[in-house]
Amino acid sequence: MKFILALSFFTFSPFLYSYEKEFVITQILSDEVIKIEKLDPNIEIESGDILLIYSHESKSVLGYARAELVNLGESSFTATIETHNKSGIIRPENFLRKADLTSSSNENFPARHDLFYHNEKKVSSKYRPLVYTGIAQGFTASNLVKNEYLVGPSMLSYGITSRFQVNTNLISIMFNIPNLSLKNTLYKNDEFEFSVENGFQFFPEKKRGSYQLTGYLDMVTNSSFNSYMKLRVFTQKPEDEYLYNSDEYLKNLNLELSLSYGYLFSNWNRLLFGPKVDVNKKKVGGVIGYYIVDKEFHTMLGVSSNDFSLFEVGKQGYLLNLDFWWRF
Repeated sequence: MKFILALSFFTFSPFLYSYEKEFVITQILSDEVIKIEKLDPNIEIESGDILLIYSHESKSVLGYARAELVNLGESSFTATIETHNKSGIIRPENFLRKADLTSSSNENFPARHDLFYHNEKKVSSKYRPLVYTGIAQGFTASNLVKNEYLVGPSMLSYGITSRFQVNTNLISIMFNIPNLSLKNTLYKNDEFEFSVENGFQFFPEKKRGSYQLTGYLDMVTNSSFNSYMKLRVFTQKPEDEYLYNSDEYLKNLNLELSLSYGYLFSNWNRLLFGPKVDVNKKKVGGVIGYYIVDKEFHTMLGVSSNDFSLFEVGKQGYLLNLDFWWRF
């Protein structure tokens, strides 16, 4: 994590909040580890506590750190930086305070993609990247963390580790189509994340199966925008009129490309929009959706189309999408 960043942020930042001073950074030990001193020796701190870092000059939020070694003396301890506002510099004299990221009612926390918290199951989903975007658009490159569940009427997922999750489409199960997919994060840094998903379906009536390989690439454009790219390769499958975008494909390999852009609102809700290209059918559709994200509960309302040229309501034209799920 690099701290050589634009100094102008301190003068022009729109996120100027007033926070209680509980701790101060006394030393930068490495790119990710800082030494901290209590301003009040009576403040209790435990290993694993999350701390909000903010500038001692502009009061702008710079990131979050996790307390690690808390027994370096009566008032000193170390912490590992978990997220970092790319427009500011974390340095000695910056202040910190304990932050309750399990709550969704922190009105003073600025909404920024580079302040998303990735690695803690207990943190409210409001401050974490989307893992699932609904039945019309599917997954993103982000994964559930270890022992985390995602449950909704359309999807059931479980985080085996923080980089590996297993999923099943409940709508397919409802129509007697057994299915399972395994999604794995291959690479992740502060700017982008790349994952692959191997999916399997079996159609009992036809006694045939289908295999899908999907690649996901999520990239942060700036503090408010990011992008989601998905390339899906799937084998020939029998006709199944009940499932979304499920007309019969006659070739052995079929390609589908989706590119979506995400906007992060100041209340941490999100808007996703973008095109979807069916390479084999030479059709262009797309989706737009608004996501209300609470501590565990997600609600998505949007419109999708498999073919923009068909001005009709239906699975090949335009569909109104309403989906919801829990992440816990």
